[in-house]
Amino acid sequence: MNIDQLLTQSLQLLGLGMGSVFIILGLLIGIISVVSKLVPEELLPHTTTTPEVVVTDNHAHIAAIQAAIHQYRRSRGN
Repeated sequence: MNIDQLLTQSLQLLGLGMGSVFIILGLLIGIISVVSKLVPEELLPHTTTTPEVVVTDNHAHIAAIQAAIHQYRRSRGN
């Protein structure tokens, strides 16, 4: 086989491979579109209760974080 025949065969294989991937992806997009139109969207039940707000007293935790930030900034020289 000479180089011209090898190039022709490689281009044919390239076209076949890329074409098959393109067709399969197109079919996949089409199938997903059809299924999304056929299957109704699941609606979440509407809750009328308000979520509970948990308030905790974390003054020690907040103070520790502030002290760490202050120490970090002071060690950087800012």
